[in-house]
Amino acid sequence: MSMWLKLTKIEPALLMAVQEGSELSAFRTGADSYGCDHRILSTIAEGRAEAEEGTADWTKAYPWLARSTGHGCAAVEEKEYESGYGPAFVLTPDEVRQVAEGLVAEGWATTGTTAADWTGESEDHGLEDLGPFFAAAAVEGKTVIGGVG
Repeated sequence: MSMWLKLTKIEPALLMAVQEGSELSAFRTGADSYGCDHRILSTIAEGRAEAEEGTADWTKAYPWLARSTGHGCAAVEEKEYESGYGPAFVLTPDEVRQVAEGLVAEGWATTGTTAADWTGESEDHGLEDLGPFFAAAAVEGKTVIGGVG
């Protein structure tokens, strides 16, 4: 059974339109989307948390990584946003910027990670692509919708 973290960056106005009743397929593929195996991400984060922080609870050890995967985020309640393992989550442009900076501070993205480092040509990304995805979304002033499905 697969558990994929799916993220899509969209214009903030588009989210507002959807919340007012317009339909949108939230998890689009292409340059505006990021996808990775959530189980692999969790395993890597847990191992690093045990080695560096002495705890297996990576969501507490790395709050910005946790936030990038939906922990502590607002849920999108519209039915069309069901992502498979619960409702989708949303990060505002300001939260996206904070996550991008936080991923660098926690060591999940290198200092100087920029939007130019993001290449969204693949549907299957690695953990190393998460920082550039958020950096690109932050520079573009985008909202991020995500979910695990």
